[in-house]
Order: sequence, then structure tokens, then C-alpha cells
Amino acid sequence: MQEGQNRLLEIFQREKARFLAFVRGRIRGLSGLDPEDVVAEVFGSLLDRGDLVAEAENLAAYIYRSLGNRILDARRRPAPAPAAVDPDQLPDPVQDPHSAFQAAQLRERLGRALDALSPRERAVWLATELDGESFRALADRWGEPIGTLLARKSRAAAKLRHQLAGFNPSWS
Repeated sequence: MQEGQNRLLEIFQREKARFLAFVRGRIRGLSGLDPEDVVAEVFGSLLDRGDLVAEAENLAAYIYRSLGNRILDARRRPAPAPAAVDPDQLPDPVQDPHSAFQAAQLRERLGRALDALSPRERAVWLATELDGESFRALADRWGEPIGTLLARKSRAAAKLRHQLAGFNPSWS
């Protein structure tokens, strides 16, 4: 067990910068993940399994695979639920005409942005964002691969972000 841990520590010290670069390149879009935390977590778990690590023929390849698996696990984990909105914190449009005007502007601008999407992009975005449909259910119902639906939604979200980029209402 000690031999495996020593080999692991030696490789870690020599290749730490490369491991961090590997993780950084693969966690784009995953909020809440820090490359150093991922590397430390993987090395901690590998140190605990020193006997298994000692048997690895190519230890560096084993470490890269472990890092990749950890990133995949993070991608598969469901995103945390958004914080609940307290209705008392939202502006009352009846009491605040300025907020009502801004809400109307947002609805109008969002409607125009949605109209600018292709029909397929709009359908995926509306089904997942407003109707709460899962990609699996949509894929089964529409007979399309999940990857295709994910790509459409990604394009739709990018276009919507671009269309709504300058809109920043002050809800205070």
C-alpha cells in the first residue's frame, strides 16, 4: 500500500499542473466545481486505495481516467433546485406602475426573441423551460436523440441571451 501511495505522490508532484489544466478544460459550464478541488478529491480517494493504485500499470493514465470520471459524475448530478422566490419580495404591479411597465417590456421583448428562434429551437426551449419537460420524455415523444434536443436548446438559449442582453430591469 505504501508503494502505491509513494508512486501516486511522486506523479502528483510532477504532473500537478497538467492535471489541473486537464480538469480546467473539461469543467467549463459546470458551476460550483473548482479544478483544484476536483484534483484534490480524486487524489484523496486514490491515496485511500493505495493497494489498488499499486497494481495500475500506467498510473498517470489511471489518474487521468479518474479525473475524467469525477467530472462525468458532476455532469450527471442534477443541478441544484433554484431558490424559492418569496412572493412578498416581488413588486406588486398594481402598487408600482414602473414595475408593471418593466414587466410588460420584458414580456414583449421575450416574445420577440422567442419568435426569432427556429420552430424546433422554440419548441424545445418552451417544453423544457416553461412546461418542465425532461429531455428524455421529449426524445421519446418526438423520436429525436437527446443530444439533438440538447444542442437545439443550447442554441436557443444563446440566441435568447443575445436578444435580451441589454435588458436589465431594476425591480427595486
